[in-house]
Amino acid sequence: MAAVMNVLKRSLTVSIVRGTDADGNTVTRGYVYSNVKPNATPAQILAAGTALGSLFDNELAGLTVIERASLTNE
Repeated sequence: MAAVMNVLKRSLTVSIVRGTDADGNTVTRGYVYSNVKPNATPAQILAAGTALGSLFDNELAGLTVIERASLTNE
């Protein structure tokens, strides 16, 4: 039997650099975009996240994708 994972829901977090704190550590803020299409490819998600990050005045610190999926046997 093969295990099959089906993505049910995705969200994308775009992290933006906001500056540094008193100790010199980078401070970031994350903006969450829900309802990313489950069938979107990693390249499409990366392109969308990069485009969203370019809308901010500050530098893009990173992108994070969170998935909720079902796991079944076939």
